[in-house]
Amino acid sequence: MSSTIMEKRAALLAQCPIISSPSEAEAARQPINVERSGTDGPLVVVIHGGVQGGIGGGPATFAKQAALAGMGWRVALVERPGFGQSPSRGPDDMERDAVWISEMLGDGGHLMGHSWGGAEVLLAAARRPEAVHSLVLVEPALQGLAMTDPRIETDSALKAAVMGVTQPMLTAHTPAEYARAFMRELVGEAGAGSARDLGDLDEEKAAYLGCALLRGRMAAPPVLRKAAETVAQAKIPVLVITGGWSPSLDAVARLVADVTGGRQATVTSANHFPQLENPDQFNAVVDAFMREHVPATGTAA
Repeated sequence: MSSTIMEKRAALLAQCPIISSPSEAEAARQPINVERSGTDGPLVVVIHGGVQGGIGGGPATFAKQAALAGMGWRVALVERPGFGQSPSRGPDDMERDAVWISEMLGDGGHLMGHSWGGAEVLLAAARRPEAVHSLVLVEPALQGLAMTDPRIETDSALKAAVMGVTQPMLTAHTPAEYARAFMRELVGEAGAGSARDLGDLDEEKAAYLGCALLRGRMAAPPVLRKAAETVAQAKIPVLVITGGWSPSLDAVARLVADVTGGRQATVTSANHFPQLENPDQFNAVVDAFMREHVPATGTAA
């Protein structure tokens, strides 16, 4: 992160209320709620995106994937700390969350993550590659990976993806302005009547979201790069899904697929939530992909 961006982030954060964070030991004692569907078949651990407060993401963004249980999978829909019934462990933290996500795989399973959660499951897979049968990344928040790649100098869409993350911060004067610009650039048109609709963001909600985004601890670009390369070296099957609505997110997806040795698929959507906007196609695509990579000791019905 450049010094200019760091200075701007600090200036915006100074407008946010100070919050206390628990110690690492206290945070580790906070329970993480998991909604489970299905009793048979391979395990699928699903990690939602967004930042705390339920604005811009949350457990409901994978509500329509409970249907995978009827297709022969044991679905574990996880509520990240600070969402749903899971108490907060402090600001959202990709690397910290990757630790407990990797542990949830137990003896082995499939990992799926959206947006912020997509970056977290990549980091989790790199921690325990031997336990990951396949990895599904849904419009993952991996613009940082593009910052480490020389292709950014010649690929205008990749450059636009990075600018889409940094420019809202550089041009905003308040956390609320930052939240609105961030959502407009990276989330797309509203759908499914959720709180991601920009019209739902009154000044108080926008300021809350902006502060949550500013506090969030994204993994550094070199850390993301190392995780992607570890996944590739371990030959973990990777599928990167986008909605086709954003050329810059499609460019990031192509890069992620290339670096991890995976492949990209489009599930048509007008916004950042293809799993909600087009659930039947989404579920069919991920079901078919995961079936390709079920170990011989486990089967999907």
